[in-house]
Amino acid sequence: MSNLALPTAKAIEIEAFMPLDSIDPIRIAEGYHLQPNGQVAGKPYKLLSQALERSSRVAVAKYAWSGRERLGLLRVMGDVIVLHTMRWPDEIRDPAELLPSPVELS
Repeated sequence: MSNLALPTAKAIEIEAFMPLDSIDPIRIAEGYHLQPNGQVAGKPYKLLSQALERSSRVAVAKYAWSGRERLGLLRVMGDVIVLHTMRWPDEIRDPAELLPSPVELS
């Protein structure tokens, strides 16, 4: 196991902005309220919050959690930015695997 620091260890890296309805809800998991860490982070936090609210979009971002890089969704709720954890595509089972065997109905 490598001890290299993740680029997102102390920051959230925004990858894209998109409409919330373009994201499959099965990929969205738990939500956490974010707050700026210190006075220096207050202005970027407020600017991101305003940009998300004005554009009616969400931000897809990478961040570090428990030594692992994760994918997240940032959205505004009131005056607070919420970070929702997201599942990577390989973490979601293919629904075709769950279908029962074909049966005849009469």
